[in-house]
Amino acid sequence: MTTYMIYQRTNVDTQRLTSNPSGQYAKIYFELGMPSKDNVEDTVSDALYYDMYQPTMIMHDLDGRDKRTPFEAIFDAGNGYGDRSIICTDICKHPSMSVGDILYDLTSGWSHVCMPVGWHSLNLTLQLNKA
Repeated sequence: MTTYMIYQRTNVDTQRLTSNPSGQYAKIYFELGMPSKDNVEDTVSDALYYDMYQPTMIMHDLDGRDKRTPFEAIFDAGNGYGDRSIICTDICKHPSMSVGDILYDLTSGWSHVCMPVGWHSLNLTLQLNKA
């Protein structure tokens, strides 16, 4: 069984976002909604710098698939449906899983960000809270 922590952009300063919608903070927030392969590393790094992410779910992969590719089942579980091969425990109230969310493998340290199509393996050293 592999355990994953899901990090989502739930720690966003909405006052800062709305008071300066063309500022750097807003730019980063909105880029996370539609990252590209060219900007995803910098955008996630900047969002981490601004502390936009927080842990929201813990997921356990029960099926023993290839541990690098359970992403479809995790995405489904994070959206409230799926084949029940993933056990999801909520840490706090959160939105459904979406683009810009980070999946962090607590065993291997691998991390991936959800992209508009598929997932991107992050080449960042993450120092995320583990709840």
